[in-house]
Amino acid sequence: MPDEGVVAGAHDTDLRLITGAGWPFHLGGITPYPDREGVSERVNGKRFLEPGVASVPA
Repeated sequence: MPDEGVVAGAHDTDLRLITGAGWPFHLGGITPYPDREGVSERVNGKRFLEPGVASVPA
């Protein structure tokens, strides 16, 4: 969605999922999940968020 201009960045996506879709607030949104699992790096070649941002223990 950031690439298509729908949202400004990953933080906007997280905020929408937390407030609108009921994603658990303590997990920080959806983008930390693929970052923790390594999916974002395999698919996009980079993380959505910097290391340490919205991180939770695995």
